Amino acid sequence: MSQDPTSGSNEPLDPTRRRVLTGIAATAAGAAGLAGRPSLASPRPLDLPNPADSGIDHIVVVMMENRSFDHMMGWVPGADGMQQGLSYTDTTGNTLSTFPMQGSLYGYQGCGFADPDHSYQAGHNDYNGGKMDGFLLPQPAGDLFPIGYYNRDDVLFYSGCADNWTICDHYHTGILSCTFPNRVYMHSGQTDRLSNTLTISKLPTIWDSLIANKVSSKYYFADTPITALWGAKYLVTHPITHQLEQFVYDFSPLGKAPSVSYIDPYFGLLIGEALGTSWDDHAFADIRDGQCFLNFIYNVLRHSPAWERTLLVINYDEWGGFFDHVAPPLAPVSEAEAKLGNDGRLGIRTPCVIIGPRARRAHVESTQFDPQSILNLIGWRFGFTPPGVRAATSTNLAAALDFTSPLNTTAPTIDVSYSGKTGPFPVKPPFLLPPPGGGNVFGGLCRKNSAAEQAEIDRRMEAHQSELKALRTMAKQSGYSF
Repeated sequence: MSQDPTSGSNEPLDPTRRRVLTGIAATAAGAAGLAGRPSLASPRPLDLPNPADSGIDHIVVVMMENRSFDHMMGWVPGADGMQQGLSYTDTTGNTLSTFPMQGSLYGYQGCGFADPDHSYQAGHNDYNGGKMDGFLLPQPAGDLFPIGYYNRDDVLFYSGCADNWTICDHYHTGILSCTFPNRVYMHSGQTDRLSNTLTISKLPTIWDSLIANKVSSKYYFADTPITALWGAKYLVTHPITHQLEQFVYDFSPLGKAPSVSYIDPYFGLLIGEALGTSWDDHAFADIRDGQCFLNFIYNVLRHSPAWERTLLVINYDEWGGFFDHVAPPLAPVSEAEAKLGNDGRLGIRTPCVIIGPRARRAHVESTQFDPQSILNLIGWRFGFTPPGVRAATSTNLAAALDFTSPLNTTAPTIDVSYSGKTGPFPVKPPFLLPPPGGGNVFGGLCRKNSAAEQAEIDRRMEAHQSELKALRTMAKQSGYSF
């Protein structure tokens, strides 16, 4: 009798969860009153091939930080995006309009302004019963950072992706909260926290399922391994955790590409995110460095011997407090999550890009997806029920792929040169990873404001940095050697 690897018991698999393996997605009755676009979450069969005949042997997931869809990609032709003409009320009662970041004081980094609040409570205030109008309320008066947006020419890698690959315009994160709860969702399909707490997680993960089914897998990081949230389990006991240089080698002609890879960018911890040198798109990062980092990952993969059977998925952990006009829907949560206070509201939309020979070209995919959709894709491809309470209700990401056309292995070059400058990453072989914070980065030290303004800016950034520092310390205490 088949057992559920996520249950921790000897109970047989719930047959309703088998639907994931055949691509059937359903919406739980408890989520019948979803806000946003409920029709996109309706149950529907997926006409998927035999997984072994899918043309996909390698799935790579890159998770960036803290940007909403409208803020970053609302310009994409044919997408459900809005940028110009939206207005929001601030703490003083003034109504202020969205504006282009580049060419303003905010530029590519947002230096000198407060990191938008993206806590559980702030997210629900942004949502405001579906009005999606609370984005300025956590900010100091006069700070418009959350309602700025980038245009096509500001995000050159995404511009190239819109022209050549698939943009998902209804990808929601797992929970309307901050970094750690959402990153746990990407690994487990559920969470055990509402904030960035450092309790060792006991939740089963996609790594457990991959290990149990003897599917090769690796997690790559630049400065801070999120897998440390599970203590020594994936650092020492099951050593799937590797530094990012290993990814470059594994996908080179000399290496052996794993079947499933997760990649986290440089979070700026070694030097300080306020210096603007991180690659993750978190507030105060220069987004040009993030675009060049993603282009580097893309270039490594498209030059790899594994390219013709690789699928690359780019997503974000959460919205970062930035504006978006689409109300996130509800989704099922575990009993334990409900006891924590998680109401099941998915996170505000973020960018999501699908790249590879099975990806549709120059396509906007409007099916509703979330992190469980990616777990469902992995489980479907490698023949197991993935972890997560939404395994039977979130649509398999395979719904966005093209399984009817022959594999299209062409992979166009994407030009990410800004005024002739291409950032710290090589754009052609050999792909040598620059040192974190080193190289010809775009970002720089953020300017200082008045003492009162700067105190709030520093407080928010220090809180964020202290959480990552503590996680890095946990990794060392668990026996991981950097």
